[in-house]
Amino acid sequence: MKKYIFNNTELCIEDNGKFYIYPKGYEHKQVKSWWQNFEVKVCGMLKLFDYDRYEETATGVKLFYHNDEVKLSAEVALESKGNSGVLIQTVKVKNIGDEVVRLTSVSSSFVESIASSVDKPWFEKDIRIHICNNKWQCEGQWTEFTPRQLGIIPVTVHPSERETYKVTSIGSWSTAIYFPLVMVEEKDTNSTWFIETEGAHSWFIKVGAYGGYAQPDMFMEASSCDETIGGWFYDLKPGEEYSPERAFIGAVPGGFEEATQEICKFKRADSLKNYENGTPYVFFNDYMDSVWEMQKPELIIPLAEKAAEAGCEVFCIDGGWYENKAGAGLGDWQAKKEYFGEIGLADLAKKISSLGMVPGIWFEFDACSDTAELYQTEKDAIIKRHDAEIGGPRSFYNFSNKKVCEFLKSKVAEVYDMGYRFIKNDYNRTIGIGCTNNYDGNSPAEGEIRNANAFYAFIDDLHESFPGLMIENCGSGAMRSENKTLKRFYLQSTSDQEYYYNNPSIIMGTMPLLPPEKAGIWSYPYPALFDVRHDFKPDEEYIAERKDGYETSFNMVTSMMGTMYLSGRIDCCDEENFALVKESVGMYKEIRHLISKSHTVYPTGLCGINEKVVASLGLLSDEALLLAVWNINTGKEADVTIDLSKYVDKDITIDKVYPKLPGIDCKGAGKAIKVNLPEKTSAVLIKIPVK
Repeated sequence: MKKYIFNNTELCIEDNGKFYIYPKGYEHKQVKSWWQNFEVKVCGMLKLFDYDRYEETATGVKLFYHNDEVKLSAEVALESKGNSGVLIQTVKVKNIGDEVVRLTSVSSSFVESIASSVDKPWFEKDIRIHICNNKWQCEGQWTEFTPRQLGIIPVTVHPSERETYKVTSIGSWSTAIYFPLVMVEEKDTNSTWFIETEGAHSWFIKVGAYGGYAQPDMFMEASSCDETIGGWFYDLKPGEEYSPERAFIGAVPGGFEEATQEICKFKRADSLKNYENGTPYVFFNDYMDSVWEMQKPELIIPLAEKAAEAGCEVFCIDGGWYENKAGAGLGDWQAKKEYFGEIGLADLAKKISSLGMVPGIWFEFDACSDTAELYQTEKDAIIKRHDAEIGGPRSFYNFSNKKVCEFLKSKVAEVYDMGYRFIKNDYNRTIGIGCTNNYDGNSPAEGEIRNANAFYAFIDDLHESFPGLMIENCGSGAMRSENKTLKRFYLQSTSDQEYYYNNPSIIMGTMPLLPPEKAGIWSYPYPALFDVRHDFKPDEEYIAERKDGYETSFNMVTSMMGTMYLSGRIDCCDEENFALVKESVGMYKEIRHLISKSHTVYPTGLCGINEKVVASLGLLSDEALLLAVWNINTGKEADVTIDLSKYVDKDITIDKVYPKLPGIDCKGAGKAIKVNLPEKTSAVLIKIPVK
């Protein structure tokens, strides 16, 4: 047996080529099974591989296998990155025979021997399985289950017994139901295993047990290439290789919080795009609870002037500025004649730049209406499934078509030449099980994978071709936000949630999914809600309701926990509320350098959406703890003491507090902090030195 330590994760490789992962120092019993650490099926039949050898690499190991029956070889690479307890597992299958082999499953990872400590079997332990729901305007909602609640329980003496719970997503909105990350926490030994996969397409993660009472064992498996998800198959030609998406696996001492920390370390190291010096900008976006789709210069310019006065550094013109050559619609990306006459997009870019901000603009590269020129003139400009278009009248561009990529790149070049250096790219629909006109094959699920990879290549080319261009990833909030997509973007819009008091729950649950500096957190003081957007004008009642500043400061506290993404009709703000906006932007600029050095902590645990609670979230670095505390719709004064002894080694002192409003009070109490918040929905951000 070979053993390796990667930060907090121990990797054990048996002489037969099986490997296991454990938290460092975990006392485990030996597991004997015939399962492999990857699954390959040919025409629906599971194929087992013989082990050949392993090789050490600069960052991990490679393991080699073969199957003489179907003439396949397999290579499994395990790689460490970012001094984290995360191992990247990559599987590569090669046809070493003379005949085509139809693959119907190639999994990314299979990890067993979970919760296998020596004292008792897994089903007698206190085990919690953490699963993340991630639906529209309700992202980052974690639920904790016992195995029994998911139907994972031994019932026979047969070693062949297998009980499984599957978390899955079908379609290119890859995070629209669940996020592809599952954690298994063994509370008896304070240990946690996790598995994650990536890619803007269908996937599943299984957690389960096999062996019944006779040989009990728990496992996790991740896959994006399986006939049960979108009917995936692939005809592997002689000499050809195929790799499914990467999986990320780890096992760490500690619970949910410690696992989140390791995942954050890894994703920071794996990211392809990061802010200069790791410091987020202050963004203003004029869509959410602001002007929405009414992108008229007479509305944009007053907002831009007020955003600059507040201290914003990037100003983005969001959706609604475009039309097709034939009129309304997506895909041609030309300025709307109804809105842009004497003042054009180039004039707006100059105006925004003159105010000291970087101009930004919205696109949805994938989207194409049936009135678009390429739709009408170019064969295979849109993706299809079995010769029928997907969607319609809002269809999807085919990124495997070079003319499509060239055209979209030319539209980016147009706005780039005008001075725009930030693009918010959206993605508002899913293509379902996939497409078949973008490669030489007939599996929609494989076509979906091909289209995702072609999209990634297009984004990579934009970054290379346009120096200084920042691109945001958005997908109706976070409906396409897994790692393979997000790593190519500077930030991720965390949600389309329109009610400010729901955002803390979303942000708290999102932090295990991405580094906090990539979390674009909406803040909309003085909101113009969707149903009144066309006739919005603050009346006396509206102004009086917000006069105390609690709603504004609540918004700003939330947005300071990641990348500040300001919106709302701040051009209508009264003097007191605008002062609160400006103060928070100033404080954010003083503390934001800490965000990309921090990991998330949960002093009072997670908070579900619509819960009426006092909640808290911390960003902990070597220098300070940035602690946000929210009183969410409780209707009563909050008087809480929060124990921070897990995170600080000395009695607490307070460096900075925002806001300084009546009824808000904070003071240290040893290694705890006492916080008072008024009965109105309210919040406070506290900077606590840890050195």
